[in-house]
Amino acid sequence: MSQTRLGPQPSTDLIQAVIVSYGDGHHDTPRGDALRIDTRSLRNPPSDPVVREQMLHATGLDPHVQAYVRTTPGFERIVQRGLDHAQALLDLPGRRFRVDVRVTCA
Repeated sequence: MSQTRLGPQPSTDLIQAVIVSYGDGHHDTPRGDALRIDTRSLRNPPSDPVVREQMLHATGLDPHVQAYVRTTPGFERIVQRGLDHAQALLDLPGRRFRVDVRVTCA
């Protein structure tokens, strides 16, 4: 590891996967080859008038947003399918590339 002013900097040789989530309506789709996971069917707090105001300035890193989204019917199936696909790519024999994952959100 190399050292930075913020502490140890991991070598890019150790990075096996990079996950990027992006909003479909923001028109900022990342470019390049990647496993794409479509989560637009999950509950989207800003689209729900009941919770919109309390969650409008929150992110998916906030526990109350995560709890809300996880109540979507089929949540576990969508997440597990994405994990299974990513793991299959990571487990390829002789893999010499990192696995990029793009999560499309509403």
